[in-house]
Amino acid sequence: MSWSGYKQSFGTEQVNEQYIKHREHQIKIHTNPPLPDDVDEYGNLPHLRCGWKQCGMVFETREDLMEHVKQYIVPHKSYIDRFHVNCKMVLENNPDLTLSEFEEKLKESYPDETAKLIKHSDILSYYNQFQPVFKMHQKEKNVEHQPLVNKEIAEILFSFRIESQKKLIKEKKIPEQFIA
Repeated sequence: MSWSGYKQSFGTEQVNEQYIKHREHQIKIHTNPPLPDDVDEYGNLPHLRCGWKQCGMVFETREDLMEHVKQYIVPHKSYIDRFHVNCKMVLENNPDLTLSEFEEKLKESYPDETAKLIKHSDILSYYNQFQPVFKMHQKEKNVEHQPLVNKEIAEILFSFRIESQKKLIKEKKIPEQFIA
């Protein structure tokens, strides 16, 4: 028996076809709408859940979630790390910015190479979706509904403080005022 023309598929064609259909469906979900639409009334994305309502997959880690998002939006546009967070930081702090001012300030928050990859259509989509939300809550800001960006910054600062204290303890360089 000659092996040259032998083909063992064992259903791989059907599996490949199903995978392609699934991937096309996921890309459609993650590009229409162009930005996550499963946000709370303050514009915060869900925690460890895909922000597109039609998807809504839940993940164990932020890294897993980000890999999921990258997998389905990258074929159609460049993935810009922390796009939602940076947009929110700029626009939530000043929802009265015009679109052009917002675009300028957002692009200033990225290195030039990355800023060039940000499409005007993505900025426009974000502005149109979230500016009214931030404008509405501009006067209602309180500690209970602190922006997610501020919570993230607080967590980073707290972690840094803990690491600094551990380092000082290890080096036995604890300031006198902290010794009981």
